[in-house]
Amino acid sequence: MKKAIWIDVDNSPHVPLFAPLIEFYRDAGTEVILTARNHAQTIELLENAGFAGTFEVIGRHYGKNKFNKVRGLLVRAKQLVSYIGKVKKNGADVKVAVSHGSRSMVLAARWLKIPIITMYDYEFTETSIFNRFSDKVLVPDQITDETLDEINLPAARRVKYEGLKEELYLNHYRPNQTFRRDFTVENNLDVSNDKILIALRPPATTANYHNAESEKLLSGLLRYFLSDDNTFTVILPRTGEQKHEIEQLIKELKLDRTRCFLIEKAVNGLDLAANVDLLVSGGGTMNREAVLLGTPVYSIFAGKQGALDAAMEKRGLMTFIRKPEDISKIKLEKETSAGKTPLTDRVESFVKEQINHYLEKI
Repeated sequence: MKKAIWIDVDNSPHVPLFAPLIEFYRDAGTEVILTARNHAQTIELLENAGFAGTFEVIGRHYGKNKFNKVRGLLVRAKQLVSYIGKVKKNGADVKVAVSHGSRSMVLAARWLKIPIITMYDYEFTETSIFNRFSDKVLVPDQITDETLDEINLPAARRVKYEGLKEELYLNHYRPNQTFRRDFTVENNLDVSNDKILIALRPPATTANYHNAESEKLLSGLLRYFLSDDNTFTVILPRTGEQKHEIEQLIKELKLDRTRCFLIEKAVNGLDLAANVDLLVSGGGTMNREAVLLGTPVYSIFAGKQGALDAAMEKRGLMTFIRKPEDISKIKLEKETSAGKTPLTDRVESFVKEQINHYLEKI
């Protein structure tokens, strides 16, 4: 039987995170079983990353309703059990299951008695499934043991690493110097180089950690950006439904629609974050990417602040916009920073070490 790793990608940010690992192990001759949930731009991003035809689409997002979320979790877990069960019967010796917070994978792998490595870097989401059923939980060392004790992550299962998970793939990133020109031409946009280019990522309205307060800020931000003729805003809706809601909001506010562009298909988020003059986002991953790339970042995340965001705010690397009055803190100016932060392979090496422990186990 051939040794295999199972990686489950259940959300868009996990595509760039796992891409270097997928490529590394496949190049080394280890089989990587890749499953993906049809949510946000996950499938399109996997295809854009060169993985078309090498992954299985299993399950979808079941919306905001808590009952439907639980139902969807169980349905997808059952689907994953069925699929991986067949893969194992066909000769794959699945040594370990790896994800960044895929609850359905954790349940399925537990049922199939496959060792589980879970990563997460936000301590205030719902972590009980990860903490109870994972064999190892990889967390940044900036999250204190006191906090991990409070959320019931057993000391025997927690494994800490230095840095941020985003370093794993940003270490491989090479900036696309023609991205801005190519993007405007491809989308037929009339945006001169002297315009202040803004990327706006709305809050994750379907996430477990979502707080409705961040949505209230969205109207104020749209007014602030779209009322300034020196700016152009690229808006990145997370779903088709959210795109429609934003379109309607722009109409209701009677704003100039020509001063923004709502992305309809997946775009390389790193290239966008590296080429805009500032980023405003309601999530975590894209904010940290932009910080590491040297782009000014304003967070509209209104959930309980995690350790990583708190550290970045304290160091002045990220500004939080918590209420409408804070919007004036956003500096509408051209970016002149020196570029991205020097990175190392420390996080990538750490994660490989954890995976290899199971691959090398007799």
